[in-house]
Amino acid sequence: MNKNSVIDWSLIIAIGIAWGSSFLFIKVSASEVGPITLVFSRLLIASMLLTPFFIRREHLLNIKEDFPSILFLALINASVPFYLFSKAAIELNAGTMSVLNGTTPLFAFIIATLWLRLGSNWTQLLGIFIGMIGLIIFVGYESLEFSLIALIICLLASFFYAFSSNFIFKTKDIDATYLATMTLLVATFLVFPFTFLESGLNFDHPNEVLLSVFLLGFLCTGMAYMGYVVLIKRVGPVKASTVVLIVPVSGMLWANLFLNEAITSTMLMGCLLIITGVGLVNFFKDEASS
Repeated sequence: MNKNSVIDWSLIIAIGIAWGSSFLFIKVSASEVGPITLVFSRLLIASMLLTPFFIRREHLLNIKEDFPSILFLALINASVPFYLFSKAAIELNAGTMSVLNGTTPLFAFIIATLWLRLGSNWTQLLGIFIGMIGLIIFVGYESLEFSLIALIICLLASFFYAFSSNFIFKTKDIDATYLATMTLLVATFLVFPFTFLESGLNFDHPNEVLLSVFLLGFLCTGMAYMGYVVLIKRVGPVKASTVVLIVPVSGMLWANLFLNEAITSTMLMGCLLIITGVGLVNFFKDEASS
């Protein structure tokens, strides 16, 4: 394994660990805070933390040329899917949302093949399906919740994530850290007016809700999104999107370490299939180098 592969796998694992807790934080806070206010809060926290470090004067020289791409990503890769998942969290459990979010690599593969013409690799497609099957086994089919509207909402959010991953890969001339930070910053301003449709920002919530919102913004939105944009530009949209398949695995480890939740044999079987699927997708020539 060369140096680049080590960096790529390190990013995949780190992002998976960070995102592993996101659905839990959303579940804890969405009904209390409100889906729109939750989206704004996580974007605001992430933007405030990243902007001073990753937006430099030289970046702003090209802001007119870059802004249409940034605005587009702020809509379909941040504000809209964040809202859709927060809305769905009121009706669906975290396991169901993670399975639906697991369709992102499949959408990314289809879009990359039809739009970017990156070339179809049927072994990668097989890996995606193996990973998705592993995800269903891991979560447990009997635990899945079905609400047609919420299901459609989650699938739409996953499609937006997949499309934006391909779009990010296409914008090779824009620095990854600057692109990620500006996307979150613009998304913050886009969402803010809609917070008045709910109760708006306030801190009159239980401590666990406030902590969940902060960690959702800092860890799951700011740091993880930054790493994800960098990963897309390094390895391409299909490989990068397999991160979502390992998110439930990292969530299982968090729950076991800090909540003493049991790890069952079925979960381990699902993990094995997920790891196999992710491995099949990522052991082929990087799309970024093709």
